[in-house]
Amino acid sequence: MTSPSSILVVGAGYVGLATAIFLADHGYPVTVLEKNPYTIETLRHGRLHFREPLLQKKLKQVLKKKKLQLCVPSKDQYRDLRFIFIAIDSADPATSKMRLTSFEKMAQWISETETNNPLTVVLKCTNVIGFADRFWQMLTENKSAKHIRLVVNPEFLREGYAYQDTAHPWRIIIGVNKKGDATPLLKLYRSVYAHSIPIITTDWKSAELVKLASNVYLSHRLAFIHEVADFARIEGLDLNSVKQGIGLDPRIGRDYFQTGLGFGGSCLPKDCHLINSHEIETGFKFKTASTALEINERILDMLIERLRRKLGLLKGKKIAILGAAFKPEVDDTRGSQAVKLALKLKRRGAKVAIFEPYLTKAEKLVEGNFLLEHSLDAALQSASAVIIGTAHRQFRSIKPNHAAKLVKKRFISDYFGVLNKEKWTKQGFEFI
Repeated sequence: MTSPSSILVVGAGYVGLATAIFLADHGYPVTVLEKNPYTIETLRHGRLHFREPLLQKKLKQVLKKKKLQLCVPSKDQYRDLRFIFIAIDSADPATSKMRLTSFEKMAQWISETETNNPLTVVLKCTNVIGFADRFWQMLTENKSAKHIRLVVNPEFLREGYAYQDTAHPWRIIIGVNKKGDATPLLKLYRSVYAHSIPIITTDWKSAELVKLASNVYLSHRLAFIHEVADFARIEGLDLNSVKQGIGLDPRIGRDYFQTGLGFGGSCLPKDCHLINSHEIETGFKFKTASTALEINERILDMLIERLRRKLGLLKGKKIAILGAAFKPEVDDTRGSQAVKLALKLKRRGAKVAIFEPYLTKAEKLVEGNFLLEHSLDAALQSASAVIIGTAHRQFRSIKPNHAAKLVKKRFISDYFGVLNKEKWTKQGFEFI
């Protein structure tokens, strides 16, 4: 057991909170630093600022046990510190570069922090390949680093399952510059994880590559099945049988074979860019990453072309998009294909109506400045076409006869297979 304030987590997003709450749940007193005072106040009242049901429950439990402190950054001394987990928003998706200013400030703060113990700094955030070397230089510019160990320890969390994946990881990757630097983190993890969980200890760059390459592979896998799905739609083929027939090959499997509007979120698209944004000059390009992004974009363009063929000019026509989150049962719209589709339609003059059940209290989406509809009926009213943007479970219960009374034209797109096609076609809806 470490002493109070010996574990510090910087950043109160999915990764930071999942890490902090998990360690606190195992009895370790943990302090979380977050620069947004409103977020800190919300968390102190036991409320997450995003939707993660189990993490929400665990937050309340560790607060009750008084094992978790939540603070804004200050000049306080953390002399008992042994670990600093860095879980800040690390990369700018617009430039595919690391947010260097944030890390420069972080390095300066760490170097000025006096501790009674050797300090292990853990990079939990996603890095471009070679960034750990760059960050080490930042750390050593201001202070001798002989008492600091830098570890690359990437996360592999699925949004909606952040606590589960933190508590039961499929593998743990630890990247170090010197072999002995892994020892403190290994001891910490062995106290909270089952010995059956594989742990790979490697160098910094290899650990960074494991993270990025994993997400590029998943992106490429999703891009592949979406390309197959588009061909199947054009030819009128039985997509479910095609997916099943491919996925039953044990070398392929059926995981990550779900079709929809493409892949989104804060990880997969970003990492497809980051893997080709090295801190080191290699001259090497991962074509699989760029191909996955290209296919992901084409899915939306082909859907818009189908709409245009049915509706003619899109200018002035209302298009209802049901769901704005990037995946089912979450409220996160970052990297959402549904939002990207809405932006493309808006640029073509369409009137886009978005209903997102998990953001009913929000007035607007930051992306595209879209006003959100307050109800499903409001989105459907007078729509010339309806598009399932996110495969939320509740959309399965929409009654086609009720929807038929509201819409202007009965065109519908459901790439996810959420709706019962037979029931909807009986009500005169045409799937596009």
